[in-house]
Amino acid sequence: MLLALMLLAAAPVDLAKLEGKEATLEGVAHDAKGGAILLVDNNPIYLRGIEAWPAAKLKQTVKVKGTLRWMKLLPSPERQKNGAISQGAEGNQWVLLNPSWT
Repeated sequence: MLLALMLLAAAPVDLAKLEGKEATLEGVAHDAKGGAILLVDNNPIYLRGIEAWPAAKLKQTVKVKGTLRWMKLLPSPERQKNGAISQGAEGNQWVLLNPSWT
């Protein structure tokens, strides 16, 4: 019974319902090649304009406030004439604009 209550309390966040709105999201702070992210229910949320988390926040649970957008933030990979492929990401990413945290 306790496990069932814990699972209900930790229901996944429906990011699509928050798109375009100011939201406060709770997740774990990580750094990625594309910048600082907040990992929410295994979804990376990029914090636009933030290259990396302060050391004290890294891998900690934090709440971040900002406007959530589904947009192209990371450049797409490009194939060079010699066959090499640059780093990048296809499609859009979840992004928090004007992020601030506690």
